[in-house]
Amino acid sequence: MNRILMIAIAAVLAVIGVVWALTSQQPPAPESTPTTKASTAPVSRFVPMEADFAAVAPVDGEGQPADLTAYRGKVLLVNLWATWCAPCIKELPALGALQRDLGGEQFQVVTIAIDERDPTKIAPFLASHGAGNLPVLIDRDRTLDKVAQIVALPTSFLVDRNGTARAMLTGDACWNEGAALDAVKAFVADGTVKPDTLEPCA
Repeated sequence: MNRILMIAIAAVLAVIGVVWALTSQQPPAPESTPTTKASTAPVSRFVPMEADFAAVAPVDGEGQPADLTAYRGKVLLVNLWATWCAPCIKELPALGALQRDLGGEQFQVVTIAIDERDPTKIAPFLASHGAGNLPVLIDRDRTLDKVAQIVALPTSFLVDRNGTARAMLTGDACWNEGAALDAVKAFVADGTVKPDTLEPCA
């Protein structure tokens, strides 16, 4: 009996030794790879690009395909935003003021909401944040991904009169004054993309 017990104990100790040897030789687990991609565009600075903005197909405030023909031949500042995005909401009054001061036959501010399933929310939301004069457009199907990789909100594009997106900015800005206003005016005048850093509203 003692011999059998000793054999059993020896077997258990052997198994423990093998397990210890295997686990002690295992390499450390690799660090987890972040799933969020870093922005490829400097924050609050326009970077040149070239993409056909005609690929974007938003819906209007009633959930119907939006008619974008009114914007043909105009220079556009296209602003992507969301109702849950604090920096987006912060810059809405400045966007409304920019449209009021500079909008017309040559220029238009175009706001497109992202990740919003209820299109009827957008018009009252814009109106309550000083931007009731801006278009009610929603990109429910993320067609904007055909134009550029959207890594953060707000994101803005400068689009020329031929419907080509020429510059992209990630971050908010005080659009109706300072460097942001100068950048928009320069692009409207002759297509210049100014590389200046745009300051957010205080």
